[in-house]
Amino acid sequence: MSYSLPVCLALTLAVATAVVSEPITLKEWDFHNGIQGWTTNNPKPLRIEDGALVVDFPGTDVGIFSPDIDLKTAPNQVAEVRLKSTMTGTAEWFWRSDTKGPYGGYSGEASERVLIAESADFQTIRARPAWQDRAQIINIRFDMPENEGPGVYRIASIRILGTTSGKPVPADFDFAKGTQDWWLQPTGALAVTRGGVRAALSATGTQIVSPIVDLDPAATPWVSLDVTTPAALVPDGRIPATLVLSPEGRAKPVIVPVYLAAGRRGSYSVRIDRLPGLKGHVQSISLGIAAGVTGDLVLHSLRAAKEPAPVSDLNAPATGLEMQTQAWRREYRLAVAPQRIDVATQAPPETKPVSSDYTVAMWYFAAWEPEYTWDGWGQVGERSPWRIPLLYDSTDAQMRYNGIQFYRASNQRVLDWHVHWMCEHAINLMLWDWYPQEDNAGNFTPGFFGNRALEIGFLGKQKLGDPPVATNRFAGGTPGVPRMDFAVMWTNHAGHNGVGRGLAEYIVDQFMLQPNYYKMDGRPLLILWSVDDLVNDVGGVAKAKAALDHLRDYAKQRGVGDPYIAVVNGARSPAQIKAVGIDGITGYNYCLTGGSRQEPRRVGDRTVQDYLEDFPTQTIPGHTKLWAKLADTYGRDYLLATSPMQDWEPTFRDGNYIMQRNTPDAYREMLRRAKATIEQKGLRKFINMEAWNEWLEGSYMEPSTQWGYEYLEAVKDVMGSGK
Repeated sequence: MSYSLPVCLALTLAVATAVVSEPITLKEWDFHNGIQGWTTNNPKPLRIEDGALVVDFPGTDVGIFSPDIDLKTAPNQVAEVRLKSTMTGTAEWFWRSDTKGPYGGYSGEASERVLIAESADFQTIRARPAWQDRAQIINIRFDMPENEGPGVYRIASIRILGTTSGKPVPADFDFAKGTQDWWLQPTGALAVTRGGVRAALSATGTQIVSPIVDLDPAATPWVSLDVTTPAALVPDGRIPATLVLSPEGRAKPVIVPVYLAAGRRGSYSVRIDRLPGLKGHVQSISLGIAAGVTGDLVLHSLRAAKEPAPVSDLNAPATGLEMQTQAWRREYRLAVAPQRIDVATQAPPETKPVSSDYTVAMWYFAAWEPEYTWDGWGQVGERSPWRIPLLYDSTDAQMRYNGIQFYRASNQRVLDWHVHWMCEHAINLMLWDWYPQEDNAGNFTPGFFGNRALEIGFLGKQKLGDPPVATNRFAGGTPGVPRMDFAVMWTNHAGHNGVGRGLAEYIVDQFMLQPNYYKMDGRPLLILWSVDDLVNDVGGVAKAKAALDHLRDYAKQRGVGDPYIAVVNGARSPAQIKAVGIDGITGYNYCLTGGSRQEPRRVGDRTVQDYLEDFPTQTIPGHTKLWAKLADTYGRDYLLATSPMQDWEPTFRDGNYIMQRNTPDAYREMLRRAKATIEQKGLRKFINMEAWNEWLEGSYMEPSTQWGYEYLEAVKDVMGSGK
């Protein structure tokens, strides 16, 4: 069975209409009363049979023409035909205000298409012609579907209707109050039911269409829909639908794909102010349901607002999100994905930074280069193709996997977009995963490809390992480029845990001397991945402290001050880290803080273990308890860390951390609790988030096809100044 929208419906979705509460009949031809002046270009003459106008259609371009009329047009008017047909196809309304031109005043620009379904019973088919660009109509014409073969059409009546109010209404509809002048197409009527209005869906496709509205996307950029769907047998349990926005006048409607969960009530929010092609105010809204879906749909509300519909209960289905079914577990995602952005042709607009009273730090994982072949774009494209960044580079042939175009992290245009988005959402510090290496002679080397993004993309060097630059474009001195502070994590886990000669000097000269290197209490911040790995690599606590002391001495010698060193892993007490020369602690991500359940899973010939935790009921309270414990132990030397999401399922590792029901709204709540902990415990106003772009590990706040901008909006909402 097909679940696609017919071409004719996709073209005319925005102008089809349904029953109003109290329609006003402006013109009417009831063919019980005879032909009443209607004519045809059909070789076979019109006739009346059993109270209907009969059109014996030969399968070519045939229409019927009204007698002269004098109709003053208005945007809320509707053309209605009641008929039954032996064929399914696309019919077309035409109208004229004069008799000029090669077709006597008729033209394709003054026309509207409608779908006619084969039916043994009379069906009522309506369309909003949007003919108000002409002040007066003198004739209308109705053409039968072309190229559908011969057929017989029996027309009981034709009417031109107006709604009870000719004025536009606000796009704020609570259907518990009735139909509110919404319409149903191709046939049938909306029925008032408890808590909403019910539409019986047609197998050939159904549209539910608003009265004339006045909707300014700049003022109310969100349209939120509350709907209960039938339990349709559709792939992945997702009903294909469309939200169609018709601009004022006769501008082309903007059609937005939306996927509705089958067999349940759900809330969906669509951001409309960024839709390509949508100019000016919106005059009409329609919800279209794909052909092949039948049953009853109940519409509870449709509202335009400044914000997406709120979620009052974190355990409830998330607003604006939908479950995606894959071969393995489900993940939430936006019902509508934003349009992707080609960095080869599009630069970010002027940045409008949002300030914060806090240091809002974002972890940045930067290995997205062609050499990243184990957990890189290739694996993302193959195993989780719904986790796609909005950015891509159409000119980079090496960055295409599974038919999906990606980007390389060292592309300076990519960093321009990333910094732009961060600055506009109250993020003011980038924490870079930085991977030092050691050659066979014991010398430090920066050669790991994952470091290119920092040195080339962010600092603007020509190649990795080049001499230090004096400054960079994000240091605040480049016109039109926002300032972004940064700091590095010495990521000293296996493969990168050597302390080669020259390591300390490289950190200081290349990074800490930059004007925008982040300082905490006047001291440059350096984060260490693991205290245990450092101790084990150099051969004991004393040697580990000596290595850090050497870095401190060199930093002071270069004039940047005494570094503040915080560790992510291995801290067991304040005394233990002080013995190594470490000042404080922080976190990268926290998993299993509030409990979990363990499930085995087969991956090829292996059995792997998945550790699943529920974000609202386990992750958030677990984090809250952990923060309090660490704050009580380390005081102001604990730099609070948050985990927006984790889902390692596509990594196929032996053990996989998986957070479920993680949503932007749930993360808003986590951030609120994090701020409350900082205030209650007297911690530094510092919050970090993991991560911007850990794609295969399912932890990314970078704008994506799965989440859009919603995680960033959550950060701005909670962390922006005055929030």
